[in-house]
Amino acid sequence: MVDRPDAATLLRAMARTLTDDVMPATQGGAQHAARVVANLCRILEREWLAGGEAEEATSRAMAALLDRPELGADWAEALDARLRSSDEAFDARARTLLLDDVRRRLDINRPGYDA
Repeated sequence: MVDRPDAATLLRAMARTLTDDVMPATQGGAQHAARVVANLCRILEREWLAGGEAEEATSRAMAALLDRPELGADWAEALDARLRSSDEAFDARARTLLLDDVRRRLDINRPGYDA
């Protein structure tokens, strides 16, 4: 049994406190800073709730697409080289994978943006 709030719950409470209590009591730069931090708390909450499984699955899928055991630091260069090879089947698979990853990231950073 967990007897304490998880990170998502704490981040939601922090964002609500900043939005409901701090922002109305401040103005100018301090109010803007509180708004920015509240938005960051909301992003981190969504990231926490999403978990790392989707990001890990994307990394594994990209490694498989590039015929590598692991993605590695130079994956973008390898992807770029493969895209330049004019392999239409590869291009279609890469496009689908990249668009899915962008949608996943948008759901965390800007929910509803791609609607």
